Amino acid sequence: MSPKALRSLYLEIEQIERLKELSAQTRVPQAEYVREGIDYVLKKHSEKRRKKKGKQAVKHNKSTSLSLLKG
Repeated sequence: MSPKALRSLYLEIEQIERLKELSAQTRVPQAEYVREGIDYVLKKHSEKRRKKKGKQAVKHNKSTSLSLLKG
């Protein structure tokens, strides 16, 4: 098991109720679902940043190539 750090966060009441219900039905701790959700969001945004960086690199290479051709 990896080390963990305590974090406080505010959730909407409906989120808390749904999370409690899911946890009771599955016997998976609420904290595990919260960690899973955070991992999902981090991965999603990491992929977006990689795609954006790739597009910027292509744009940069085009402009660099054009300036070399003109020079």
